Parts: sequence; structure tokens; C-alpha cells
Amino acid sequence: MPDTTTPLPAIGSRCWRDLISSETGATVLSLAAGTPEDDPMMELAYDEGGSGWWPLSTLVVEQA
Repeated sequence: MPDTTTPLPAIGSRCWRDLISSETGATVLSLAAGTPEDDPMMELAYDEGGSGWWPLSTLVVEQA
């Protein structure tokens, strides 16, 4: 379950898909409406093409 005190990533913000390669990144495209507030879904667009929906609980979010 995500930490509810951490704000959701902003649409258009960058995130890295792994810590091994800083070149494999993604951009937050949208947040799904109608998903449970304790585990919202986020759509990420991948640098190498395509996009996918991920529950926030599966992502590691770090505020810089």
C-alpha cells in the first residue's frame, strides 16, 4: 500500500523504470479516475515506445 502522505507524481513528470540504466525512463501520462484512492492507477509512456497502466503500489516514488 502506498504512503498516503507522499503526493502522487505529477502528470508529465519523469521516472526511471530501473536504477541500473538511467536511459530506460518513462513519463507519467495520466492518472485513472475511478480507481481506489489507496492504490490509484498511473499510465506511463516508455522511452522505447508504448505505454502501460500500473498501480501506484507497484512503483517506487522518490521525491527529489
